[in-house]
Amino acid sequence: MNRILVIVAALAASGAASLAHAGALGLGVAGKVSTNGYGVELGYRFNDYLAVRAGINTGSYDYSSTDAGIDYDYTLDFDNYPVMLDWHIFGGEFRLTGGVVSNNNQLTGRASGLIDIGGTTTTTATTDITFNKSSPYVGLGWGALPSTKRGLGFSFDLGVMMQGSPTATITAPGVPQADIDTEEAALNEDLKDLKYWPVISFGIGYTF
Repeated sequence: MNRILVIVAALAASGAASLAHAGALGLGVAGKVSTNGYGVELGYRFNDYLAVRAGINTGSYDYSSTDAGIDYDYTLDFDNYPVMLDWHIFGGEFRLTGGVVSNNNQLTGRASGLIDIGGTTTTTATTDITFNKSSPYVGLGWGALPSTKRGLGFSFDLGVMMQGSPTATITAPGVPQADIDTEEAALNEDLKDLKYWPVISFGIGYTF
């Protein structure tokens, strides 16, 4: 997190210096709502074609699912810090985006009742699922945040975060570790599609 904050501060300093010395527009701030949480983003548009953005996202989402034969109530906690480079290939609103996300998102599942794990019955089970801490991102978008013109603007992004195969750690009182290991492997297999996380984002902001 500290590394991302340093980057954000450097972007702000760079943008302020450019404004002071060249009178150029392009430093912007935006609020975002996305499938990676909600947050804020700071960006700088160097010219008609290139921009850089860094942000902070948080939030949570609850849902239920049956995975590896167990009914879980899940909570997905968002905690991620994207750094993106935008290429406006036609010099307009459309852009291609690449970057990396410092990914601390975590999925926690809780189950209760009579739970069978490898032939052993328990009454509670908890699983903590994590992903790669450094996750590449590729996508495309439309909008001018930041823009080459001062004022209010809107943006839309569609992409994928490649966060790697999930790693599950299950806690189940009274269940032998060998059975837990087998259940963890089965759960990782059921959740393997999560290694490609779709990111849909909407933003509103202001360019100074």
